[in-house]
Amino acid sequence: QQCVPSIKEVISLGISVNVTLIFSLSRYEAVIDAYLDGLESSGLSDLSKLTSVASFFVSRVDTLVDKMLEKIGTPEALNLRGKAAVAQAALAYKLYRKKFSGPRWEALVKKGAKKQRLLWASTSVKNPAYSDTLYVAPLIGPDTVSTMPDQALQAFIDHGVVSRTIDANVSDAEGIYSALEKLGIDWNEVGTILDADGVESFKKSFDSLLVSLQENGDSLKLVSHYETPLSWSAITISTRALACGWAPGKLVELNKRYRSFNPL
Repeated sequence: QQCVPSIKEVISLGISVNVTLIFSLSRYEAVIDAYLDGLESSGLSDLSKLTSVASFFVSRVDTLVDKMLEKIGTPEALNLRGKAAVAQAALAYKLYRKKFSGPRWEALVKKGAKKQRLLWASTSVKNPAYSDTLYVAPLIGPDTVSTMPDQALQAFIDHGVVSRTIDANVSDAEGIYSALEKLGIDWNEVGTILDADGVESFKKSFDSLLVSLQENGDSLKLVSHYETPLSWSAITISTRALACGWAPGKLVELNKRYRSFNPL
């Protein structure tokens, strides 16, 4: 949750950002609002150079919810396995269309604002019993991006069909989402658990990256003569770090590490 204000901050500074590790509709709506707030508070007359994507994770939702359903163990619960992630994603797209329309958005469009596109992340199929295009084929639609591992990409090239599917069965998605709630699945709890796991995993990877940079700094050809406080490389990593839950203050440490390197 602490990363949400950072989204507004970096957008208002004119920095494009990938907001990642989104696992729930409530978090996604907060991310959209932060993006819109950032555009409005930027003070820029031309917003056309600002872009953003919201990375909504898919397969990890089914991995967790399936375990919850198996614990419940009823026929109804077991029949809903493998359906939670795509249903929630369809509702996320419905929310996207709602938020990026209306008077507030139209006022920003007049200044050149671009929609924050939905990016489907975690699209690999982890359960071999499911279709190998489960997290690709049903999530095709305008203004969306799909990041696919090679296996999913090759599977879709082989037998996938390109057609608008993301909003083809919204009523079914709403029914599945509601049915899961009635079984006791708390969507906010699902999001909280996955968010905590994801942040911890990303932090470990990011810390490992910093250590690697420090150890190999002498062999890196880093440019350090920008007039801005951060090099573009640092900005790229900094915005990713903000999205992963890093406090803005900790980025000072990151910047110092970058600036301490001696370019070859």
